[in-house]
Amino acid sequence: MNRFKFFIGISLLFYIQTGLLGQAITATPVEEWITEDYPNSDFNLNSAYVYLVNGHQLGNVFSGEDLNRSQRKLVDVKKGDFPKYMYLAVSIQNPMKQGEDLTIPLMIHDVRDPANASNVVEYGGRFLENIPDEVLKDGDIIAKVKFEAIRGSGTSEFWQKATQISIDLGKTATSLVAAPLTFLSMTNQVLPQVSKGLNTLEEVGAKGKMTSEFYIRLLNKEMSALFQEKVVSATLYKIHWDIDKPRDTDFYQELKVAEQVDDLRRSITSRNNCYILVVQTKSEYNTDHSELAYNQQYIARKSKDYRNIRNLEKKEVEKEFLEVLKLALELNKQIETFNNSMATKYRDWQAFSKMIDLYYDVRLLKEEQVARLVNVTDPLIQDKYSRLYSNVINDIDLWFTTELLTRARSIASYLVDYRGFVGYSTMDSRTLYEHIELLNFYRDRVRQTEIQGKIPKEIESLETYLITKKQLQLIEAALFDKAFQVPQGVVASAKKHMLINMASNQYPLCELCGEKVQEKIAEIDNATYQENVNKYVRVSADYYNNLSCYDNIYQKLDSFIRVNTDSLQVSPFMLKAMQKDKEELTGLFDTYGKIVSQDYQALKPKELSDLLSEYELTREKLIVLLQRLEGVIYDQSDLPCFYNRP
Repeated sequence: MNRFKFFIGISLLFYIQTGLLGQAITATPVEEWITEDYPNSDFNLNSAYVYLVNGHQLGNVFSGEDLNRSQRKLVDVKKGDFPKYMYLAVSIQNPMKQGEDLTIPLMIHDVRDPANASNVVEYGGRFLENIPDEVLKDGDIIAKVKFEAIRGSGTSEFWQKATQISIDLGKTATSLVAAPLTFLSMTNQVLPQVSKGLNTLEEVGAKGKMTSEFYIRLLNKEMSALFQEKVVSATLYKIHWDIDKPRDTDFYQELKVAEQVDDLRRSITSRNNCYILVVQTKSEYNTDHSELAYNQQYIARKSKDYRNIRNLEKKEVEKEFLEVLKLALELNKQIETFNNSMATKYRDWQAFSKMIDLYYDVRLLKEEQVARLVNVTDPLIQDKYSRLYSNVINDIDLWFTTELLTRARSIASYLVDYRGFVGYSTMDSRTLYEHIELLNFYRDRVRQTEIQGKIPKEIESLETYLITKKQLQLIEAALFDKAFQVPQGVVASAKKHMLINMASNQYPLCELCGEKVQEKIAEIDNATYQENVNKYVRVSADYYNNLSCYDNIYQKLDSFIRVNTDSLQVSPFMLKAMQKDKEELTGLFDTYGKIVSQDYQALKPKELSDLLSEYELTREKLIVLLQRLEGVIYDQSDLPCFYNRP
């Protein structure tokens, strides 16, 4: 919509008539102004202000102050012929109800009784408020300005007019209650006046009692604060008799930009003429959060205000911000619930879990929305909401005042910071275990909520609980791969001792590590058992392969003892010792036989391991015995079979 078309689209058409016979009082445009700093299309809400300027001159207009004698004669007024009653009002059709008028008096002046007479008050204000561009696409919004004056005060017409004014005002007040504030912001100002109008009706019979009680405030400051407004155009109408042709004014000749509507009013320096000033503004909804609060009332109010936003980009940004505020409010409730449980024996770990989940959602949503702000075309919106999100997070962080609350916030922040792919394999063991310590605190508290070994669904369904479980699995797997490595060459028993020590003493909170250590020990045991089976098979085969060797040793020892029993070359002491060696050799041979004759497949791993240990001990005893017999019953070159290991 170009500038000129916009101006015509919301301009007001004035029709002024008198209550007398003769010519009419009217208003003619004498000056128009359009800003050079025209707002962009985001400013799609239109408002119109109507002011009576120099209203004290209205009586002089009526009395023909600017007319010559012949002109005054034509309109049937005399110089100084000031009326006893004047009425000026603006009317438009109710945009919400076709065929119904909304009438707002700008001035009602009663000077019948000099003792009660009041000066004419110059007044005006916002008449139409924040009408969307799309409403104007079907045509202009036309307003009628009506002026009436009565010379005499004793006629029935005076009281009929008093009655009509009260009735009109009552109708307008009733209509405004049903009209949305986006069309008219005068509801709160009109309603209090209804009772005054009705009081006037009650006193119709009391002459001289009507007073000017119908001045109303058109500008709703509370509502207007919700909008960022720019003045875009103005039209100045001079009120005069239609037989007089007014000259154009030049009040706005040097005015380039008007920051406020009052800039246009103050520019009218003449006090000798009566004008009606119409000012047009365009606005965009101002999503103000300067008094940010975290309660249901604030969110309800801002959610209601949100519906007034017409700028689609700003509306989307505000919608997302309100979602963060709603999460923050729920988080505040959970913190309060948990804090209340601290005064009892039972901590509310469900509230603790929901607290973590909500803080996670707030942080994550904040980061996502701030990232999206980069794509917002308006840099002011970018800057404003970036600061708002930071303020919200700063405020929320201050709610976590105790050690437990701080721990909950740290857990939630960790889940945000380490979401997605994390290179845990590049971290050292100490760092990995610190991560486990943090998340295990949450895991351990959740277990305290178990009922018959089951976690409540309220917790189990939380996104942060599921993420925590997954992250712990990843971290603990990385820690086990990095820390639970046993050097090569360490015997099985030592390996098992080292693994158990790490799981129990160094990293006790790593649950996955404990499980994997048990698996590792089982693997070691399985490998050891297979080795023992193979060794037992070799030992058994060696025993049976060397039975003749064993018998040969025994025969040589037995022969030596028999031959030298009565010999003077061998002392009795030596013979006695060799006799004991013979008995020991027999016992060792018997033990060998028992060891190798077992069904190893029926033996448990430990039983097989113990049997092989007994074999090693028996073999070492036999070697010691054979070393004593060396050089006595056999030569060094004739080493017996037992010196060779199977």
